[in-house]
Amino acid sequence: MRMKTRMTAAVCGLAMATASAANLTVDFAREVANFRPALHSSSYAPQFEQAYQKCWNDSVKEMNFEYSRTHDLGLVNPGSRAYDLQYVFPLVHLDAKDPKNYFFDTTDFMLKMQLEIGQKVFYRLGTSIEHTGLVHFAAEIPKDFDKVAEAFAGTMRHYLKGWANGLTDAVPYWEIWNEPDGSNNMWSFNGGVDDKNAANNRNAERRELFVKFFVTVLKRLKAEFPDVKIGGPALCTWRDDWFRPILRACKAEGLRPDFLSWHYYGGDVRRLEKMAADADALCRAEGFENLEFILNEWHYIPAGGWGYRGPETDPDNFNGINSAAYTLRALSWFQTSRYDQAYFYGCRHEGKWGFRDYNTNRLNKNFYALKAFGDLKRDAAKIVATTSDNDDITCFAVKSADGKKARLLVVDYFGRGQSHTVKVGGLGKGAKVSAVRLSHLEDLAPVDAKVKNGALTLRKPDAFSAAWLITVER
Repeated sequence: MRMKTRMTAAVCGLAMATASAANLTVDFAREVANFRPALHSSSYAPQFEQAYQKCWNDSVKEMNFEYSRTHDLGLVNPGSRAYDLQYVFPLVHLDAKDPKNYFFDTTDFMLKMQLEIGQKVFYRLGTSIEHTGLVHFAAEIPKDFDKVAEAFAGTMRHYLKGWANGLTDAVPYWEIWNEPDGSNNMWSFNGGVDDKNAANNRNAERRELFVKFFVTVLKRLKAEFPDVKIGGPALCTWRDDWFRPILRACKAEGLRPDFLSWHYYGGDVRRLEKMAADADALCRAEGFENLEFILNEWHYIPAGGWGYRGPETDPDNFNGINSAAYTLRALSWFQTSRYDQAYFYGCRHEGKWGFRDYNTNRLNKNFYALKAFGDLKRDAAKIVATTSDNDDITCFAVKSADGKKARLLVVDYFGRGQSHTVKVGGLGKGAKVSAVRLSHLEDLAPVDAKVKNGALTLRKPDAFSAAWLITVER
């Protein structure tokens, strides 16, 4: 995890005075790749409570996500019976082929709400995280893997084939479980297991059981839905010791998952790059080339770590300006990475994992970062050429299919310069240029954006991270 100590403005100012400027360039005339919308997706969930629905819907529309993953919805919709296995098929001893034994109503309502605001659905089969110590209920390891697989098949049939008064082709991606490798809160024995005491836990047994479960479920689902994207298992991070036995067990059964998924919390895109490289190497070694890689939980962690409880006004809080700059840096980097989809994690409408502050209910810096990239995504068909020789300064640009509109994103993530100059090429005559700035002091505020002698100069208002979204219209 890449972490830098928070500094006072005076110290930062001294560092800026002695740092060399970054060399940044953009050439709007040179296309280098297609823009991939699914890499701007989220775990934000529909807000079921009526008092929050409009607030949630309007904000999420602004962030313009491609997909939303249906995980941890109970954290924002307490008491609702939606998505999780224990709600959709609550009595596991009943016949999973009988539609009368399912409860789809709440999930139908929430899933339709998600589709209505323009988000595609990535459905996590299983249960939400269960923070109940060593006593578990929904997160307990199932007793009958075949029965669970049949219940999952019924759920898929409802949203793909219209079974039990359902929908048709409503969900393109289906994920088997979530974080079975975690600290005994997603794939759990009841009592006596604690990852903090490795000598006494049963992690090897948990892994062995999950590998069997994954293969059992994948085999059953692929038998009925061979052309639907099915994979998983959303591990806490990339780890060979779980993915290797899963892939080998799949190969032994003649199965092929469509994707592998995992999570990352931190602040270093180089770590994300290594995960993807390690995944590629393992897949090649095990004979599973060209699988999709999906990072379906990611978020910045501040220097204070997971337990940091500083003020929401701290630039290095979970959703402060440093986090927002990292969010934009990562979203830009994903576009030319090995990943096929990426989901910013935020299941709450407020607080640490959401887009509103607890105390003030104000939209936080990550909301504005995600909104900025959502705005960029609206006009993105092609990625155009950019360069930066400074690892702390990101330069990323796109243009529309007709070439009439382009966007340039410049991100200063813990950068030391007070201003940045971008050499601009391929602008064309008569182009109108405008810009907004996201900083510790501002939320996408309009700023001067004049191109003089083929260069655009961007200035920071303070010593912290910052980002600029420049719009070019022809």
